[in-house]
Amino acid sequence: MIITTNVSLAADENNDEDEELQRALAASMEDNKEIGGGEPKEVSDSDAEEKVKKPAYPPLPEEPKVDRSLLCRVGVRLPDGRRVQRNFLRTDPIQLLWSFCYSELKEDGTKPFRLTHAIPGASRTLDYDAKSTFEESGLANSMISVTWE
Repeated sequence: MIITTNVSLAADENNDEDEELQRALAASMEDNKEIGGGEPKEVSDSDAEEKVKKPAYPPLPEEPKVDRSLLCRVGVRLPDGRRVQRNFLRTDPIQLLWSFCYSELKEDGTKPFRLTHAIPGASRTLDYDAKSTFEESGLANSMISVTWE
C-alpha cells in the first residue's frame, strides 16, 4: 500500500505542476494580447507588398522604329555599373526615362532612385515632375546616371 500511496502522491504532484503550467501559459497569452492589441495577426504576401510601395511610373511603350530624325538615344549608367541605351521619340515626355530605368533595375526597383544628367563641369538632378519632352529638356542623345536616394 505504501508504494501505491507514493505513486498516487507523485501523480497528484504532476497534475498540480501541469495545472500550474497551464495557468502560467494562459496568463502569458493574456499579457501578449494586451500588449499586442488583440489576436496575433498573420502577415500575408499581399500585406507585405502593400508596405513596399511601388512607384507609379507611366507604362513604357515599345521602342519606336521611325525615321532617325524623330528619335533620340539616351544612355543610362545604372548603380550596378551596367550601361543601357534606348531610343525615344524626341517628343516623348521625360517621365518615360524613369519608367525605362525602373524596368532595368529588376529586384532593386523598389528602392527610390534619382536621375542625374552629367553636364561638363556640373551635374544636374532631373525632376520627375517637369512637364517637358526629351528635346526640350536637353536630354536627347545624352548620358544619364541612376543613383540611389
